Amino acid sequence: MNEKIIIIGGKGAAVVLADQILHAARFYNAPYEFIGFCIDDPNLGNNINGVPILCKINELNDKYNNLTDVKYFFALYKPSCMQERVKMFQNLNLPPQKFINFIHPSSYIAPSAELGIGNVVCSNVTINCNARIGNFNTLNGNVLFGHDTTLGNYNILAGSATISSEITIGDGNFIGLNSTIRDRVQIGDFNIVGMASAVLHDIESFRTVVGSPARELKT
Repeated sequence: MNEKIIIIGGKGAAVVLADQILHAARFYNAPYEFIGFCIDDPNLGNNINGVPILCKINELNDKYNNLTDVKYFFALYKPSCMQERVKMFQNLNLPPQKFINFIHPSSYIAPSAELGIGNVVCSNVTINCNARIGNFNTLNGNVLFGHDTTLGNYNILAGSATISSEITIGDGNFIGLNSTIRDRVQIGDFNIVGMASAVLHDIESFRTVVGSPARELKT
């Protein structure tokens, strides 16, 4: 039986995820059925790319929590306000059983890797042996995730990011396009790694780093 999917969000990453789900179902016969978005913005009208907007965010619990075949993905993250968006998600108090993992069929996940719930693994991602991935993370297209590396919760790995081996990454981080993280690096919480950056050393928390090698951006 196909899982019926509602995406919480309606812009940027939410639309990318929608197209990933539709592509997986159409071309790989993956067991997903994308039924619509949940978003508050009235400027979006009643559909996005022909897919309906089903309800506002505060209506989701009442309308869909009791439908066991309907699952959710949260796609309202934004790099510049990750703490705020994570708090927003937590305050929705959605039941854990309403979340599954979306894994595009073109991706490779090692048999020894472990994933929590609510994760998005887009096309052509590689997750290598003994990787540990928590909950509600997004790994965008062509991400390479190294062996024995641990990822916490609520992280976004942008397209073509390379995460090497034996790395520990906390919660709420944004890892930019084409960035690279060296093996055995430790990264805390709610950091931003700029696009095409090369992270060679540990990052604590609440930092923005850019460049090659990556250095903290002072604001």
